[in-house]
Amino acid sequence: MKRRWSKFDLQNKARVIACLGLAIWLLSFFIMFIEIERINKATIGLEHVEDLYDTILEMRRYEKNFLLYQGQENRNQILNLFKKARDIYEKMTATPSMVSGIKTKSQWPDAFTEYGIAAGIFKDPVLKKISNKNDQARIRLAGRRLVELSFDLLKKSRTHIARTTHNAIRIPLIAAGMILGLFFVGWILLSRKVINPLIKLEQATKKIGHGDFSPISHPGKIESEVDRLVLAFNRMIEELDARQEQIVHDRKIASLGTLVSGVAHELNNPINNIILTVDVLAGGRKIKKERQAAMLKDILNQAIRASGIVKNLLDFSRAETSVIQDVDVNKVLDEILKITDNELSLKKIKLQRQSASDLPEIRGNHQELQQVFLNLVVNAIHAMKRGGELSIRTFHDDGGRVIVSVRDTGEGIPEDIMPNIFDPFFTTKEIGKGTGLGLSVSFGIVKKHGGRITVKSSMEKGTIFKVTLPAKEEMIYE
Repeated sequence: MKRRWSKFDLQNKARVIACLGLAIWLLSFFIMFIEIERINKATIGLEHVEDLYDTILEMRRYEKNFLLYQGQENRNQILNLFKKARDIYEKMTATPSMVSGIKTKSQWPDAFTEYGIAAGIFKDPVLKKISNKNDQARIRLAGRRLVELSFDLLKKSRTHIARTTHNAIRIPLIAAGMILGLFFVGWILLSRKVINPLIKLEQATKKIGHGDFSPISHPGKIESEVDRLVLAFNRMIEELDARQEQIVHDRKIASLGTLVSGVAHELNNPINNIILTVDVLAGGRKIKKERQAAMLKDILNQAIRASGIVKNLLDFSRAETSVIQDVDVNKVLDEILKITDNELSLKKIKLQRQSASDLPEIRGNHQELQQVFLNLVVNAIHAMKRGGELSIRTFHDDGGRVIVSVRDTGEGIPEDIMPNIFDPFFTTKEIGKGTGLGLSVSFGIVKKHGGRITVKSSMEKGTIFKVTLPAKEEMIYE
């Protein structure tokens, strides 16, 4: 049964639950109708039983009066009431539903016969008094038996109608409980198959907004359109995650583009030195061999310097696969500052560097972390248009988390736009000078690494960005 149920998709399960609920609802109404009919018949039967009981009591009253005081009127009333009692009983037995469930019916004929024989003496028209005590005792005994039977019948009739009424109330309550149970099962099914996946979808979309491309856990079995939606969403996340690497790489190249003047100037210096030295050597002057050797060595050093600059650029701009590895944050910052060193000099920005020697390594993607810190350094450079001071500090807190502080003395961030700086495509730069993706991408990368990024800023005083990342001993990277 369980296997058959598991084969049903969500729509068929919902149909089964709805049909069961409707069937129970209709069945409860049918049973209620039957019980109400039984109550009506039992009520009519109870009225006849009460009439029978009252008639027998009235007959016994006239019987007592006759035995004590005689009188033709008393005798006639006894005979009339006895006949009435028998008629009521025969009417009741002619309609079995009136006395259904009552098991004393077989005793009534004997009781009526016994009283009829005992009361036969009343039919004597000249009878004025019953002086025989045996006749009196027999009449009283037969009458008492009729009273006892009628009282017992009345009590059982009332019990029967009370039980029937109780059943009529209990059945709809049971049906309501079963329907509520089906509603509960339906609610659980709806929650597990529709509401919970939709909540996960909502949470996943928020994570995507922060750069976290973790897929939604799903067994892979398709039971409804919601399952198809979740699977399609996971495929979309896989594609976005694959393209995220390309976005990070493109942002890195774009960041290098903003530093092109500094890089060109840095590369131009060794090339100019080489050209000048070669020009001297080729000028035909007589130069001592020791001097020539020194000049050739200088050419070699300048060529090595230029080669190093090109190598740094190539290493930095190289597209990497998304490899999670141990990363030394201080070394990542060294790589960034090699690229930005000349730009800092050109913009007359003084660099202050404090690196903790005991900084623990973290687990992460080297290329993505490069992008985070390059974005922060480039933004700091752009914020200091008239020069200033850039302070980069690395340290760890008591919990072993790695913290990188990037502080500039630039123009600061207005308070009204502070809540929006991590939003995608939000930028305060001129058109063509920025895409508004730098901080948004950085925020997503840091969150993906299990960390957080915070900012404090004062107008005309500068801005401090702090990146906090868990050390590799405590990090769970998804």
